[in-house]
Amino acid sequence: MAAPLSARRSSTAGWQWALLALLMAALILWPLIRLQARLVDDLPGALRRLAAVPDLGRTYLDTAIIAVGSTGVAVVAGTGLAWCVTRVPRRWYKAMSLLPVVPLLMPSVASVQGWSYLLSPRTGIINRYLRGWGIGSGDSGPLDVYSMAGIILMAGTILTSFVFMFVSASLRQRGAELEAAAAACGASPARTFFTVTLPMMRPALVYSTAIVALLALGQFTVPLLLGAPDRIDVVSTAVYKVSADYPVDYALGGALALPLLVVGVVVILVQRRALHDERRYVSVSARSRQVGLSTSRWALVPILGYLLVAVVLPLAALVSVSLSPFWSGRIDPSTFTLDNWASVWSNSNTVEAVTTTLYALLLTLVIVLPLSYLVSVALLRRTRVPGVVRLPVDLLGSIALCMPVSLLGFAFLFTYSEPPFQLYGTTAMVVVAYVTLTIPFAIRPQLSALTAIGPEYAEASRVSGAGSLRTAWRVTFPLIRSGLGVAAALVTIVVAHEFTVSLMVTSPTRRVIGSLLYDETVNGSAPNVAVLSLLMLAVTLVGIAISWVIAGGNTVDKI
Repeated sequence: MAAPLSARRSSTAGWQWALLALLMAALILWPLIRLQARLVDDLPGALRRLAAVPDLGRTYLDTAIIAVGSTGVAVVAGTGLAWCVTRVPRRWYKAMSLLPVVPLLMPSVASVQGWSYLLSPRTGIINRYLRGWGIGSGDSGPLDVYSMAGIILMAGTILTSFVFMFVSASLRQRGAELEAAAAACGASPARTFFTVTLPMMRPALVYSTAIVALLALGQFTVPLLLGAPDRIDVVSTAVYKVSADYPVDYALGGALALPLLVVGVVVILVQRRALHDERRYVSVSARSRQVGLSTSRWALVPILGYLLVAVVLPLAALVSVSLSPFWSGRIDPSTFTLDNWASVWSNSNTVEAVTTTLYALLLTLVIVLPLSYLVSVALLRRTRVPGVVRLPVDLLGSIALCMPVSLLGFAFLFTYSEPPFQLYGTTAMVVVAYVTLTIPFAIRPQLSALTAIGPEYAEASRVSGAGSLRTAWRVTFPLIRSGLGVAAALVTIVVAHEFTVSLMVTSPTRRVIGSLLYDETVNGSAPNVAVLSLLMLAVTLVGIAISWVIAGGNTVDKI
């Protein structure tokens, strides 16, 4: 009697996990399949219209240049910062290991706007000082953020924190014995780094390079806001322009973004191939990373310099511009006023955008955290999930990472604007898009936390008669609280940095702060843009505060 009952329970559980896989497929694959089906239906016409797109070759070339350049900047800077953290004096170690992650809290659009006020050729604060010191001539320059070099450096600076997180985590797990031995044999710090440290970091470098390359390929915010003066277009901005036309040519948009999809899949395959035997790089030690290594106060300089460039300078510029009655490039504290803040906040569009953004973020957290928890449970080896279900769930849980965000946003616009959904102009469409984009980032922290706690507590709860929901609520969730908090923080960060989808899926009657900020950038004044950028930062900090409460503190540290 017990055997048939057990078999029925196993069969029921199998169907439940299969439903989870179907839900994931509906969220992630269905919009892409529908868009590609539209492309196939109109393939000859779409290809003809694609060939007629002005400067198409230059658009793809600029996309490649920005992706390669910004990835190179991020990998070099992020790896260097991670190495510097291991060399700071021990009393500074904890603080310095947190500072390179702080720029993640700064929305990318706020960083870009801040640097546009600093390095605009004519009115940039830094450029005015440089010309005043005799560096450069005339009334423009010498530096120009609205250039290819400016875009690459800006995008690379934003992506540096992602590389730092992966490489720093790898360095913390590895002991310093091999490097100490190399130093004892007379190797210089530079030689030790290139011959010992760098080879040991290969898995983290390959993984972080692949992730950052995918993010760089889909770069949208930086080229959109800085590329217009020099007519620098990338695939993401080209797709956005197609989505802004009416009627929307969905087949053309799908054809434009298809090469990015192919490149994304290739990058993931190359990454998996490069890491197919990670055992060659195992070097885990229980000793502190800093034991046996020489330290220096000079290691603080690059870390503080990065914080200055990524956060302090653009934030100071935004505050100064937001308090100025108008913007001419001169900072005059005697003219500072709160009129811009009062004007922006008294606008009903601003209040509605802030409310919609917070509401969408909260709904996203409420949906993503439980959904990603179920996916994490399904991916646990000890969970009795059929292999034919576990593999699709695993792939669906990470596939959004290799998809260009512009393609996903375009697919959302196509799928959810038409029957039977017709969600265009609603908060629901924004939430569905955010949920789909953030699932991969919410899965990994929870999966790591679940793996660490072991199955004993949940099994004891079930033996005592508690059901699955009660066990999860009373036992598992408190034990993985830090993982839930990190997942919430990552979801908030992704939503804060996400500008592409926010512009594509919102309507003139239902906007979030990002879309309102872009409208103000195109048609409004610099002080109002600065105020909205700071409001976006404030909304991000609200989300981080929520994740702090969930995690019980130290959210940034646990990221």
